[in-house]
Amino acid sequence: MELKPVVKVWLETKEGYIFGEGPFELLSKIEECGTLSGAAQELGMSYRHAWGITKTIEKRIGKPVLKTHKGGSLGGGGAELTEDGKLLLKRYSEVKKNILLVIEKLDGRLMK
Repeated sequence: MELKPVVKVWLETKEGYIFGEGPFELLSKIEECGTLSGAAQELGMSYRHAWGITKTIEKRIGKPVLKTHKGGSLGGGGAELTEDGKLLLKRYSEVKKNILLVIEKLDGRLMK
């Protein structure tokens, strides 16, 4: 029988959950696509749901994570991450990477 450790990673404060894999994927996709609607579409979620996720994050950290630009006669709007949004992605990535490194080490010990 092969055993494999598995973990879920999220960030929280004393008030509770702030940020996990789903919001990480959404903000990463916004950064890649340049729009909230494009990111939502690529992730298979409604614009309203994606918008709600970003607003929940902002409410929980007390800072905006997105800068949005309204569309005009020449085309649609756009969105980009604020410095706080980028920092949140970076911190989550670092935490997850370090946890996965520990898991890798533990996995080798479990199999012995």
